[in-house]
Amino acid sequence: MGALVYEPDNSPTDNDEFINLDQLALQTEQVLEGTSEDVIAELLALNGSAAGARPKALIGVDKSRVKISHGAKQLGTDFTHWLVKFPNSQDGNDAGAIEYVYALIAKEAGILMPEVHLFPSKRGTGYFAAKRFDRNGNKRLHMHTVAGLTHSDFHLPSLDYEDLLNLTGDLTKDIREVEKMYRLAVFNVMAHNQDDHAKNFSFLMNETGEWKLSPAYDLTFSSGAGGEQSTMVMGVGKNPTTKHLEKLGLNQGLSKELVKNTIAQTREALSLWSKLSKEYGISKTNANLIGNVIDQM
Repeated sequence: MGALVYEPDNSPTDNDEFINLDQLALQTEQVLEGTSEDVIAELLALNGSAAGARPKALIGVDKSRVKISHGAKQLGTDFTHWLVKFPNSQDGNDAGAIEYVYALIAKEAGILMPEVHLFPSKRGTGYFAAKRFDRNGNKRLHMHTVAGLTHSDFHLPSLDYEDLLNLTGDLTKDIREVEKMYRLAVFNVMAHNQDDHAKNFSFLMNETGEWKLSPAYDLTFSSGAGGEQSTMVMGVGKNPTTKHLEKLGLNQGLSKELVKNTIAQTREALSLWSKLSKEYGISKTNANLIGNVIDQM
């Protein structure tokens, strides 16, 4: 990811070889279950990974979003760089739809989001995919995660959103970027995205050395270790409230109006869950479970 590359790069270069996502998803299941050796080379060639919550692959997608090719290297005309996720062995078949709906809600909440798509599947509600924000055409953009910048172990809760807001201000020198990070903090807490560890926040640097907060990613309903946020809010990891979020924003010098409007806009966006969960085929069990949790905020 980003502008740094490994050499030699043995990724596939045949952009004319199209990929079937259902077949690839089946192969990832076989690898994760330890029953297949034949497809590991194919998954590695796609830069697929079982690390993190879900296995992923880097793909190229055409304008119609029908043709999908290998996407780790240079892409042909009319193709753009995307990342697609597959469910892991603990996920239901609506995991992709849940993350897709969360992306739609996050955008309504004012979060800067990449372009997203729910690719159809014969094996569930679909595969969640996001257009890569570390690419501009075939040009690579330099990207760094908070984990990399702060040398934080993302496997362990080690940061507070206060740290993230301070880092954003120091790195970007732009209060608008601090406001974006604050919106993301509010969304993660109110939407019960507790997998908000240091590797799930990134910054992009342009050619003149200016840093900006990257579009948000990995936003979905999730539980952290011990039922706590992976990133604390004013020292609170378990069940932080909107009061803690208000204190977080005000302590960073954000206006009282912006703080209250951000929380209100996020709450209004989350009210779309019931409608969108039905529209995209999320199971009634998951829809009710998630709805009941986010309604408490």
